[in-house]
Amino acid sequence: MAGSGSKSKSSRGPGPQGQRRARRKQGQGRRPEPAPKNWFTRLSGWQQTGVVLGGTVSGVGGHFLLWGTVFPALGEVVGRIPVVSTVVGWLFAGGAFGALGVLSINHETAKPDNVKRLKVIASVWSAVALLCIPSGYANGIRLPTDFWAGVYSGAYGVAAVPLVLVVVVCLWALVMKLLRRKGEPDGTSVGWALVAYSALLLVWGSSLLRT
Repeated sequence: MAGSGSKSKSSRGPGPQGQRRARRKQGQGRRPEPAPKNWFTRLSGWQQTGVVLGGTVSGVGGHFLLWGTVFPALGEVVGRIPVVSTVVGWLFAGGAFGALGVLSINHETAKPDNVKRLKVIASVWSAVALLCIPSGYANGIRLPTDFWAGVYSGAYGVAAVPLVLVVVVCLWALVMKLLRRKGEPDGTSVGWALVAYSALLLVWGSSLLRT
């Protein structure tokens, strides 16, 4: 009987504690899988250099093309309609902040396919906005006043992002200290802040910047 009892116990296998010990041993023996590399880090050194140089040349060329050809031609078309011309000019750079805001607001709640589309739109729009940053060449281009105000409101908004970011972070830290709370803003709050910043640039371009 004793032998049969020992056999039945051994046939049951290890108990809950033994199973937990076995899992811990297996977990300790496994090495964490390395994070997958992005497409840029998978390139060789020469390929990375080529991508950087190509991106730089494309950015500079796009800046000259945008300010030297696209803006003057578009300004001639919409320059006679004050409100429309200001909004059209603002869309190139100022509208990018709105696109980023919409992405941030819907990032956690939208369907994956919709999030991918929003990411593509926001990425392309942000790239165009970077091309709008004013330069000596851009300052020499003559544009209709209303269209110019819209373009420059967004362009100055892009150039001022580092300063605006520092101010917002300091204000957030001050508010959290006064309220005696800890935490970081969630994606929805950041998204609405970007939308508000985009709208503020439009208001600036349609009123204060032209005075």
